[in-house]
Amino acid sequence: MCIRDRARSLYLTQPAVTHQIKNLEGHFATPLFKRESNTVLLTPVGQILYKYAKKFSKLDDELMEEIENYTGRLKGDLIIGACTMVGGHLIPDLVKDFCEAHPEVNFSIDIGNCPSVIDKVLKGTIDVGLIGDKAPHRDLVVEELLEHTLFLVSSPNYISIKGGTVSLHDLTGMKLLLREEGVGTRVRFEEIASQNGMNLRKFHIITVSGSDEVIKMMVKNGVGVSFLPQKAIERELEIGDLKKLALQEGELRHKFYLVYRKQKVTSLKTKNFLEFVRGQAWV
Repeated sequence: MCIRDRARSLYLTQPAVTHQIKNLEGHFATPLFKRESNTVLLTPVGQILYKYAKKFSKLDDELMEEIENYTGRLKGDLIIGACTMVGGHLIPDLVKDFCEAHPEVNFSIDIGNCPSVIDKVLKGTIDVGLIGDKAPHRDLVVEELLEHTLFLVSSPNYISIKGGTVSLHDLTGMKLLLREEGVGTRVRFEEIASQNGMNLRKFHIITVSGSDEVIKMMVKNGVGVSFLPQKAIERELEIGDLKKLALQEGELRHKFYLVYRKQKVTSLKTKNFLEFVRGQAWV
């Protein structure tokens, strides 16, 4: 990671990070970084400092865990990462209810696609992830949270299908709005197409990166059809802005997962949040 990217991840300016590096190099009276081509690398002394910095960080985690366990008070920062579908439809209620029970916990919410959430959990910049892909990794614990149906929807005037049922073959003649590669909705659709001897090249796909809400608005405006979860379209179905279509080849089922790092030390507030999420009566 370059200094600019590291500064951004710490919510600091690049000059502020550079200033801290110079202070450290002045304190130890030796360079900590070296440049090779376009890459910045640690010097041998920098590697030693990094090794001990990780130990100090672990000790800080252990200290906070012991104090929290002794006092029983949950306080401090808790950073949650979520894919856009979870972020838009599950996170608001989760955070509201948890904050009411533990008002001294300060939440930060990081919304992105599944690969970015997983990457941040691995790097330790977020504490817990809620994602739509299983993404097994030796350094992560991945728990299935819930499964729900993705409904095929269109605007009332986009197509007229007798009985409201369409086949995959019918879909090849429509514009299909899907999220970017690697996102759960697109992965599930690709799977059902493959199971029926088809691939995505047979469909007229409009890719919308980063936002299920934009997809919903485009479907409402008659641009095409898409697959969306029930919770995201309840209001539109009720007032008639959208209509459900049945897919002849079967429903698209989508799972959400809870993901966090395998480690001996986990803060009390993180443990409590994990238990809180597991204990929800998902519908």
